Amino acid sequence: MDWNANHSAFVIASYAMSVLFLAGLIIYTFTRDARARKRLAQFEKTKT
Repeated sequence: MDWNANHSAFVIASYAMSVLFLAGLIIYTFTRDARARKRLAQFEKTKT
């Protein structure tokens, strides 16, 4: 990458936003999975 180009700050900001978005998506997926597992465990307890 040409660090002296006028758009280098834009490219860096784009990469940073992409990383933040992916991290948020991963965190959201893990928390949703944990909630689903918790609800399934509660359902299994009430089913018997």
